[in-house]
Amino acid sequence: MKKGLSRRIIIFVSLVLFGALTTGFLISQDTRDFRIAKNLDIFFTMFRELNTFYVDDIDPDKLVKAGIDKMLSTLDPYTVYYPEEESDEFTFMTTGKYGGIGSMVRGNGDYVIISEVYKGFPADKAGIKTGDLLKKVDGVSLKGSG
Repeated sequence: MKKGLSRRIIIFVSLVLFGALTTGFLISQDTRDFRIAKNLDIFFTMFRELNTFYVDDIDPDKLVKAGIDKMLSTLDPYTVYYPEEESDEFTFMTTGKYGGIGSMVRGNGDYVIISEVYKGFPADKAGIKTGDLLKKVDGVSLKGSG
C-alpha cells in the first residue's frame, strides 16, 4: 500500500514540476516576443517620424542598413547583413568560383559542372543551363579539372 502511494506522489510531483517548467518557459517566451514586438514598433515609429519631420530628406535604404549594421556590430564580427543587391557577390564568396562566362561553377569528379547561370551574361545567351557538364573549352578537354 505504501509503495503505491509513494509512486503516486512521485508521479504527481513530476507532473507538477513539468507543468511549472513548461509554464515558466511559455511565459518567458511570451515576454520575449512582447519585448521584440515593442522594440520593433519603437523603431518603426522613430523611422516614420524621421521620414516625416526631419529637416532634410533621408535615404530610407541607407538609414535602415546603418541601423542593421550597428545592431549586428553588437554581436560578433562574423554576423553581417548582405542586402539583396549584394546576394550574387555573397553567393560567389561562399559557394564556388566565378566561371568568367556569367556562371558559377564547381568541381564534379573529373569535370566542371555549372551550378548557377546569371541572366543576360554570355552563358545564359549561349543556352547553358544549371547542371550542364563542361567537357571541352575551345577544343581543350577539361577532364581532370573538376
